[in-house]
Amino acid sequence: MQAITKTEQTDLQRARGTIDLVMTDGKLERFYQSGSAKIFLPKTYARTIEAVLVNTAGGLTGGDEFRVKLGAEGNTHLTVSTQTAERVYRALGPKNAEMRVNMTVAGAATLHWLPQETILFDGAGFARHLDVQMVEGASFLGSEMMVFGRTAMQETVRQGSVRDQWRIWCDGRLIHAEAFRLDGQIVQKRHQKASAAGNVCFATTLYVSRDAEAKADAVRGFFNRFADVQTAVSAWQGKLVVRCLCNDTARLKKLSAQFIEQFRQIANPRVWN
Repeated sequence: MQAITKTEQTDLQRARGTIDLVMTDGKLERFYQSGSAKIFLPKTYARTIEAVLVNTAGGLTGGDEFRVKLGAEGNTHLTVSTQTAERVYRALGPKNAEMRVNMTVAGAATLHWLPQETILFDGAGFARHLDVQMVEGASFLGSEMMVFGRTAMQETVRQGSVRDQWRIWCDGRLIHAEAFRLDGQIVQKRHQKASAAGNVCFATTLYVSRDAEAKADAVRGFFNRFADVQTAVSAWQGKLVVRCLCNDTARLKKLSAQFIEQFRQIANPRVWN
């Protein structure tokens, strides 16, 4: 097989995609899609509007760029998920695959960001930026799961680059900021306690609402029943943060789905099935 030169790498076709979706008072106000990014609005009988995002490129690799803008305004309850797990494949060049997600939650609206897991392959380069602008009285729930290689295939992610940054704003004031970064020899750094403590997958759930702190004890009680998943729960200043580590992807997916459904008191997005 002939090697790909650096010049040829820059000429490879890259995937691009843009989403811009806004729901106001439960009705569609803006619907825009371009490139490899598509939106579906399946019919649902739950007390939420469901939107499903689809990447028709079939995954991400170095140099790909996707932009997602979501808005929930007024009397709106919006749940956004993805059709399947997002796969980030080996990057041939120095560029990361970039995913930027910007969400706005205004008035008394509720927005639940519940994509399926992101799976990283050996040599993947991935940078994600998640930014939420909300107002006092609005509610936001976000849950993300990251997987280092497919457990069933016994894959090992030895090298790569992962950068994941979250910023949450309320009335223009930064109320939550966190960043996760692994570069180079991921297989070694993943065993450090500050990253994944040797586990192959982890999940972060963030809930911002007036009743966030009041739910903390119930959340701890839920996860205390499962010793095979390492979990930490924190609640302060209107925020609830849940972090889970596990060495079995299927196990963490199942438990996360069970928790999310119980926490929301709404059926999970049908694409999760």
